[in-house]
Amino acid sequence: MLNKSRLLSFIDKNNEFTLHFVEGQKLVEDLAMIHNLKGNGFAYFRDSVLSFIPLITLLKYGENLGLYIDNTDPYFLLKIEMSEAGFFRTLLLPETLNEFPTTLKGEARLSKIRQGQTSPYTSIIGINGLNFHEIVNEVLRTSYQIEGTIILSEDADQAAFLMKLPRKNWDKEESTQEEPDIENFKATITPKLDQLFKQGFNEEEQVKTFLTEQGLTFLNGKDLDFKCNCSYERMVSGVQSLLNTSHIDDIYEGKESIETRCDYCKTYYQIPKSQFLKN
Repeated sequence: MLNKSRLLSFIDKNNEFTLHFVEGQKLVEDLAMIHNLKGNGFAYFRDSVLSFIPLITLLKYGENLGLYIDNTDPYFLLKIEMSEAGFFRTLLLPETLNEFPTTLKGEARLSKIRQGQTSPYTSIIGINGLNFHEIVNEVLRTSYQIEGTIILSEDADQAAFLMKLPRKNWDKEESTQEEPDIENFKATITPKLDQLFKQGFNEEEQVKTFLTEQGLTFLNGKDLDFKCNCSYERMVSGVQSLLNTSHIDDIYEGKESIETRCDYCKTYYQIPKSQFLKN
């Protein structure tokens, strides 16, 4: 039995970088059980989720983040929503899309909102010839304006997010000491990460031991859990919205109840007709 997936954060104090490591084997197992995808389709879906999940580290307390991709050819809609607490959920339409294009064309929308806010911060990125990995790095560059990059494992359901820390004393005279940029740090750390990926560790202590031996300092860890906020009440509300434009008999078609399903977690709900006939 796999351990719960974790997001582990480290710092390289000498080079002033952070490294956030996603151990996502249980996470990917859960996705496989929820989504009816096969072969290359699931592999692409897996890469999409693992690429985006590390951005949880950029969220402040109570914040939620969503990435929504509308691809035009072939058409598909991909949603990945997550919270600062480590919860996430995913949606893909059509559900049986088993062949993803190498590059995407369409639009990516990033939406961030804090609990209690009425309108989210939203940025839109045109995607023409980018793969999903490049889309996430474009989000880092344009929406967050940080030096960062995502590295995906080819050996295990794991990923790493490298991020350059802000310059010290940025308001003082320019330092004569050359600071390593993200590409230099990536070139240095990638061979070590490849070793770690090949091990496929599912134990947190194994990952921490390996990376601390490379000179990194452990900061904190966070559980990653698939969690959907759907509910019977939300489904009733959805049917109620249909009743604003359609007659109840057209919706129920002579039946005493209808079955609805959440597109995120695939949970089914029986909604009785009597729910809307109460005084």
